[in-house]
Amino acid sequence: MPIPPSRIPSGFRELTEASGFAAANGPWFERIDNGRAIRGFLPGPQHANALGIVHGGMLAAFLDSAMGTAVWHTLQRRAVTLRLSIDYLGPGRIGDWLQAEGEVVGHDEHMVQVRGRLYGPRHDVLAGLGVFSLLSRHRQLKARS
Repeated sequence: MPIPPSRIPSGFRELTEASGFAAANGPWFERIDNGRAIRGFLPGPQHANALGIVHGGMLAAFLDSAMGTAVWHTLQRRAVTLRLSIDYLGPGRIGDWLQAEGEVVGHDEHMVQVRGRLYGPRHDVLAGLGVFSLLSRHRQLKARS
């Protein structure tokens, strides 16, 4: 079921080019603010665990994606996660707009360190630290089928 535009905060666009995990668990949205990417999504019942809150794995995957996007917007390089350390700070609630963003805090030619944050309207939900491996500048994305 499509999300009514009134539920999407101003400045966010749907990531219609999403594929794989993001497409199956979306729609996901993004806003670029002074070169910084902020991701957002509106969790529904399909994202819930047995307690009726957003599943921790879904939250971790969403934050991981936002942190990888921060690498792209900061360094113009694709990267894959090597290590992700997450602290769960509060529940993600079904129907609450959730946002995630990452900040590159250090890098060299091969590795990047990123700090991430996922938050809802009332409180922070996750905090994370990640180490990402930079891919070759020549590596192409697989074509979607």
